[in-house]
Amino acid sequence: MTTSGTGSAREIPPGRLSNFEDVPDVEGAPTPLLPPRRPSKSTSARTSTNRTRKSTERPVRAAEPATTDPRPDQPSAAPIAPEGALKGPEDKVRPSNVHIPIALLEPLVAKCKTDGLSHGEVIIVAIENAHPRLKDLIHPAATAGGGLFASRRSRASRKTDGPLTPLNYRLREADFATLDQLVDEFGASSRGHLITAALSDYFGDN
Repeated sequence: MTTSGTGSAREIPPGRLSNFEDVPDVEGAPTPLLPPRRPSKSTSARTSTNRTRKSTERPVRAAEPATTDPRPDQPSAAPIAPEGALKGPEDKVRPSNVHIPIALLEPLVAKCKTDGLSHGEVIIVAIENAHPRLKDLIHPAATAGGGLFASRRSRASRKTDGPLTPLNYRLREADFATLDQLVDEFGASSRGHLITAALSDYFGDN
């Protein structure tokens, strides 16, 4: 039952108020239809999608160096060997000294200044220049022994050389070996004997 504007009660038909929440305000209007709810993805489906995305992405490593394509027109430089690596023991330079006549010192020093040579290089030039005549220039020292005693070579007298003066020079080990070979070949008493004969012949011709 309900009341009218006059205050008198009016009878309500049976079933009029049943399901009154769904009854529209306007009589005869169609009931609005709500769109269907979208089903939410399950947790397992989201996990599977994330795993698929991660498997296709390449992980980035912080310490991974960037790769560059080598240029064919710019070959990589070969490693440079350290200086002196290809030299053998025979190329090692060492100092020595010899006594020569004082008269030979001045022309030898002048030759060094003129041609930019060292003392050892002037000695080599003189010996090579005198080599064809060394047999006549060097008077072999007398030898002793050879029978009961071991053979030995006496020291040749250098009185004819006059006053002597020391001369420092530097040669390679191979040069000293050649020098000693020439001493034995031509019978010189020492390296000084051989060098003096060669220098005397060289500067005597110049």
